[in-house]
Amino acid sequence: MASRPKATPRVSGEAASLELERPLAAVVSPTRPLSAHFLAPEGLVLLPESHGASGFFAGSLETLSVEEVFAQILSGIRTGQLVVQHGGVRRTVAFRDGQVVFATSSERWERLGAVMVRLGLLTEARLTQALAQVTPARRIGQVLTSQGLVSEASLYSAMTFVVREVVLNLFEMVEGSFLFLEAKAPAVDAVKLPERTRDLVLTGIKRAEETGRLRRRFPDDMRVTPGPQGALPGEEALFATLGGGTTLGALKAAYAGSQYAFYSGVEESVRGGHLAVRAAEAPPAPEPAVEGMAWELLSAEERYNLLLSLVHRALREAGRDVDLLRGFVEAPPPGLENAYQGVTLGPDGRVDVARLRANVSTSGGEAVGRAMALEALDAFVSYALFSARNALPADVAERLANTYRTLQGGLS
Repeated sequence: MASRPKATPRVSGEAASLELERPLAAVVSPTRPLSAHFLAPEGLVLLPESHGASGFFAGSLETLSVEEVFAQILSGIRTGQLVVQHGGVRRTVAFRDGQVVFATSSERWERLGAVMVRLGLLTEARLTQALAQVTPARRIGQVLTSQGLVSEASLYSAMTFVVREVVLNLFEMVEGSFLFLEAKAPAVDAVKLPERTRDLVLTGIKRAEETGRLRRRFPDDMRVTPGPQGALPGEEALFATLGGGTTLGALKAAYAGSQYAFYSGVEESVRGGHLAVRAAEAPPAPEPAVEGMAWELLSAEERYNLLLSLVHRALREAGRDVDLLRGFVEAPPPGLENAYQGVTLGPDGRVDVARLRANVSTSGGEAVGRAMALEALDAFVSYALFSARNALPADVAERLANTYRTLQGGLS
């Protein structure tokens, strides 16, 4: 997990100060006062006084997934701005009454000009010419339409495409932080997307799941070479980086686009004979380790189930009774009786997630139902870890607890 910049408090007598490392200090200014929201000794949130927000919630994507954050905004029919950031990548989404109305990204390939070139509405040369005339008071869209390079209709169509893609690409992010500021919706730059936000979220979830499937099929260490059919049309520059062959990870690093677009393109290229792939020599598979698992390749439900199977295996190897896990689903704690009604535990300790999700499905939609299922799974995992602390050697129980903290975005 990437290290985060730190803020260090300094106390001298009656005075106190907060020292910020440069990545944090770069975004504050003495002319913009900050409002402090003190959340007990565990946390402090600083927000510009002038943002006009009436409320906020924030956290880590290792704890709450993008779909769970959207579920909070949708269920509350909230109006405001969501900011999601990881490293140098920052995506911002504006909502009005729970519906997406605008989105921006720091990624160059998700910006309006680059997208218009990709859609064939503009040439690279004309984009470069237009960008030279952009100022803080005159944006790229105004330059393009005022010079007749694109029509208002084409500009609006491209902007709608950009907003939709930025939102969908959010669902590829499994690391980073998020902040939702509840405030007035933007008066300008609002667009009408072709589908409602709830349907857009479902599309994002499906795309993320498809991306996960393709990543497992095409791992980064897989060797890739040019195929007999030559470069895929429109991707000649990317194929030029292949040379006589490279790894898929190196090819991905040279690609400007979403993971979904990259892996879908690889699958299409392999099927059409434009690329040839060969699996890397795999070392003997070790016994699954408790720490250091590739959580990002698994769905949240799979992560919880894998952790339950690890607890089950540890109890079995220690000669302890694994029925103590089955006792949870047979007599769940108050409030979870309906969720675990008819739910069974597999021979490896995994839960019947399909039945669990069916039990908690509500009119709130799939995203809300999935969030409720994850909450029920988290309760089971907490019980399993508690049981492990009482039944297993201290070092084994601690390794399992460390794995849980990794899952929840804590210590890795």
